[in-house]
Formats: sequence, C-alpha cells, structure tokens
Amino acid sequence: MKRLLALTLAVLMALSMASCGSPASSSAAPAASTPAPEAPAESAPAKDLHFVYVSPLLAHPVWLLAKDGFDQACTELGIQGDWVGPQNISPEEMAKLIETAVAQKADAIITQGLVPAAPVKLATEAGIPVLVVDSDIPDVDRLAFFGKDVDIQAKLLLDAAEAKLGKDTPIKCSIQVAALNYQIAHDQIDAIKKAFEAHTAGFEVVSITESKSDKMKATTEWQNTFKAYPEVNLAINLAAEAGPACAKVVEEMSIRDKVAVYGVDDVEETLDLIRNNGLDGTVATSFYNYGYQAAYWLYQNITEGKTPKMILNDAGTIMITKDNVENYADALKVKVDL
Repeated sequence: MKRLLALTLAVLMALSMASCGSPASSSAAPAASTPAPEAPAESAPAKDLHFVYVSPLLAHPVWLLAKDGFDQACTELGIQGDWVGPQNISPEEMAKLIETAVAQKADAIITQGLVPAAPVKLATEAGIPVLVVDSDIPDVDRLAFFGKDVDIQAKLLLDAAEAKLGKDTPIKCSIQVAALNYQIAHDQIDAIKKAFEAHTAGFEVVSITESKSDKMKATTEWQNTFKAYPEVNLAINLAAEAGPACAKVVEEMSIRDKVAVYGVDDVEETLDLIRNNGLDGTVATSFYNYGYQAAYWLYQNITEGKTPKMILNDAGTIMITKDNVENYADALKVKVDL
C-alpha cells in the first residue's frame, strides 16, 4: 500500500512540478562540476521521515554549529532527526552508527568523510540517500558533497599572510591539522603549498603537527614547535581547537608581534581572540549549513525527486578578520533550495 501511494504521488508530482533547479553555495560557486546522478524515479511522502546525522565529533563546538542547523531544519520540516557520533574521532564508531541507521531504515543520512566507504555504500545500496559534508567520500554514490573549497582557503591564507607580513618577507610556516591519517588534511596542506608558490620572497613549511582534536595536545605541539623552530613567522591551524591553542602559546612566549596566526572555523573562542587581536583571522565555512542546508537538500530529494546539479558544492569559504567579525554570520546561513 505504501509503495502504491508513493508511486501515485510520484506521478502526480511529475505532472505538476518543473525540473529541479541548480544549487548554489552561501558565498561561492560550486567547488567542482561533477554532475549529480539523475533524480530517483519515485518520491516519498513528507510525513514520518527519519534523518540521521552521523557527526565525527558528537559535542565538539564547531560540530554543534552543524547540530543547530540540523535541528532547525528538522523542526521546520517536521521530521525526526537524530544527532549521533563519537566523543572522540573514531571512524569505526561512525561506521557502526551508519550501520545502525541502515538497520533502523532511516530515510536519509548525513555524515562526514572520516567514515569508511563500506557502510556508506551499504546505506546507498539500501536506497537511503546520503549527503556528505566537510570531507568527501568520492568513491560512493552520495547525493552530494557540501564542504569547504581548499583552494579558496589557501588563497585567502596567502593574501592574509602577505598583508600581515609583507610581500617581501620570506615566510617560514608551521601547520597544525587534526590528524594526518585522513585525506582532508593532506588536501588542505597541498593546496596551501601550491598557493604559496606565488609568494616570491620564499615560502617553506618547516613543520606539520597534529592536534588529535584535543586542545591540550594542540597547545603542547605548538610549544614544542616554537622552541624547535624559532624562525616560524606564520602559524596556520587547520583544526578548530588549534587556533586558540596557538594564540595562547604565542602570547605566553611573547612572540605575538613576530608570528601571524590563523585558524579555521568560527567557534566563539576563536572569534573573541580575533576581536582582541589574539588571532589574525580564521577561515570559515558554514557548519550551520552542514546541518541546515544538507537536511533541506535531502528532504527535497526524497519528497520532490530533486537532486543538486553538481555533486561537489562549496559551502562558502570566507576569511573572518577583525574587520568583518561582527557581520559575517548571515552570509553563512543562506539557504538555497534545489
């Protein structure tokens, strides 16, 4: 009976609806032009939908921004939304949570690219649409990827560093990531190295460290870095907790005037440091839309048969500095319907 109802609704909607529209990011064009798969032949009723969001970090401040967006979308759409994930980075636990969502016959899943491909394939093979955010899983049939454009991020960091240090100053850089055993870290580092080739005075990455998503470890790693490499004049932090940790260390070591410090994400501690000159800037993408926009895209796919025009979509990548810290937020909360 449910299948008959779904088929009937699909026919009626096909007669009454125009073809799906094109997606857009909140502040930038799509990151790539990979076409999305064709819309499914059937669409589902809007009632009683159950979405599961498998976050890589259940209660990390930056991922709680995504939870806020997800919760808001679920409230507006009248669907059941479950926010789940490990307390600490664990692809294995994420995999188990996706398998549980499949067993529960969830209607849609949102997740992040640290999870192995196998459970995501299990979900898509079961007919459950999956939208991936933040870090892609390119070898699965996901509905779309919604994340940061690492090339835009790298160019923003180059422009900011040259404005801070000067185009004629050789740059000695240290980079901290959450974990080096994930592709997203290498993608970001490679993009930075490529972009900074344009710095004609010379650029060198003298060290790369890991925070393991732990602020205490991030702090220790930066202390060790500045002791071992006192020539570092650019500190790039590619994990949310790393920027504040680095800011604390450069302040305690009284080297703030010689080191340009940049972070990622727009957690409140980072924004306060920018306001008070503890950080020079932070590169942000819309974690809020990782929840809000992602849920809407899946909802429109299920209920209206629409798909994003592109698989790879930039969520909007911007540099937040003292000049725009008070008015950037609305630009990262723009919803674009399919």
